[in-house]
Amino acid sequence: MGKAARAIIIENNRMLVMRRFKQGVTYYTLVGGLVHADESIEQGLIREIKEETNLDITTAELVYTEMHPKPYNEQYIYLCTIAPHDSSIALQESSEENKLNSYSMQSNVHTPLWVDLSGLKALPFRTPQLQEAILRALKKGFPKEPITL
Repeated sequence: MGKAARAIIIENNRMLVMRRFKQGVTYYTLVGGLVHADESIEQGLIREIKEETNLDITTAELVYTEMHPKPYNEQYIYLCTIAPHDSSIALQESSEENKLNSYSMQSNVHTPLWVDLSGLKALPFRTPQLQEAILRALKKGFPKEPITL
């Protein structure tokens, strides 16, 4: 069973997301991805965020778990803070997403970007239950103990 680690990163009233354009459909997910067999979930989270954004995580608190279709059967969603950085974010050359962007003939494109929190509700999120949980948490606070969605 696959496991994925994803990050909720909020900074300056914006949240970091991955815009996906896959086979003619645009949707949004949190940054992150598949955890390798030889790493912990937290190690996978740190690696994925670095590969997808070039940002360094400084703290990560597990707030949600979510069952998801294969290959990411279990998703672990962390509320994260990041190290000080310049304003640019970018897929790293060695990342799987960058390779897919290069080889997919524009049919499977990944673009990390900051979105204003006020527009979060309007985005077509891949998993609406996670989007709703984040929107609730922005109003009432993130859970102190992880919640299964």
